[in-house]
Amino acid sequence: MISKSSTATKWLTGLALLLTLSAVQAAKHKHKAPTHSLLEACQGASVLPSPNCGLTPTPAFDKDGKLWLVFVQNNHLYVTHSDDLGSTFAPPIAVNRVPEAIYHDGENRPKLAFGPQNEIYISWSQKAPGRFSGHIRFARSLDGAKHFDDPLTVNDDLAPISHRFDSMAVDSQGRIYISWVDKRDLAAAKKAGQDYAGAAIYYALSENQGKSFAFNRKVADHSCECCRIAMMPDSNDQMVTLWRHVYPGNIRDHAIIRLGIDTPPVKDQPIRATDDGWMIEGCPHHGPDLALGSKDKIHMTWFTQGEKNRGIVYGRFDMSNQTLEIQHAIDTSSSASRPQVAVASGRIYTLWKSFNGTVSELQVKSSNDEGASWSAPHALAKTADGSDFPILINRGNDLFASWHTRTEGYRLIPVSVDAH
Repeated sequence: MISKSSTATKWLTGLALLLTLSAVQAAKHKHKAPTHSLLEACQGASVLPSPNCGLTPTPAFDKDGKLWLVFVQNNHLYVTHSDDLGSTFAPPIAVNRVPEAIYHDGENRPKLAFGPQNEIYISWSQKAPGRFSGHIRFARSLDGAKHFDDPLTVNDDLAPISHRFDSMAVDSQGRIYISWVDKRDLAAAKKAGQDYAGAAIYYALSENQGKSFAFNRKVADHSCECCRIAMMPDSNDQMVTLWRHVYPGNIRDHAIIRLGIDTPPVKDQPIRATDDGWMIEGCPHHGPDLALGSKDKIHMTWFTQGEKNRGIVYGRFDMSNQTLEIQHAIDTSSSASRPQVAVASGRIYTLWKSFNGTVSELQVKSSNDEGASWSAPHALAKTADGSDFPILINRGNDLFASWHTRTEGYRLIPVSVDAH
């Protein structure tokens, strides 16, 4: 027979555990990406579009050094620009005249890029009927955002499955590359009664300023299902592409490849970029970032909870011999997340978000010896409420952090770290 005191003790223990877990979840929820702004100017159903009020503003500088943003508000994409580094913005212009459901979380946000003559290109993942379904969409403006052409769908497989997590980049010749996570091969395998781990990486290429895109090309099978892709052109106009991959045993490390105008061979295993031994039954929703150095050196940063490494990690990868030359633990704390990497004025910078129990902070480190050693972390900015993922962007030799928070709105923050 169970005594009343024993029952009461178990009940109180269970209640204490429940309250602890609830507090932890509440703290995590409080510091997620903002679902709406707390700024007074952003309240009400009739609020005009604004980068302070919209969701997941994504920045880019054009060749003249002007700041542009694309953001989501009320099922529209809007583009605006600033001539004073984000202090003021021009009236936003709608990209899609017909509203549509748009994915707008930090991992799966709209993208913004420019052509050689400042053509404006926007890509995004459109929500489609069905769980996790979507299509890759693209729109362009050839007149400085005065007018956008009607959007087109880039994926040529229109099944109600996942085509999402787009990444876009433009090479020096003006060719537009869009890559994404695609589940058409998973769907085919299921129909045939076969096993298939994860999803696949596909890309499409436009050589006519985005008027149309060529057929979809598969890069690799067995990518992670919901992590962002990092992509950037190298000095030879090939797109260095980095993504989280599913290796045998459900190991979720990273793969890297160069994309070009020719279709790449699909191999059983692409080039392995990281080896942390992170076994997880599902996608961690946490993609990598990369920046290009000299002499085929790729600077990478990523998040892991593997057996070999944990937290935010930096690595220098040599594409010529396919070797991870240097690896450094940036932040091993459990609250570190969303890493970014950039090169400016000969230094490498890493930026990430952390939570100290009270506020979310942007932390930054730098290296002046190609990643061999790093400065102490420096707190760049903070917020007491929800916030988006940070983004590092270059403007010539200057470097900025782009960050959107519920309390402060949109911020463009100069990045500087004392030399070490």
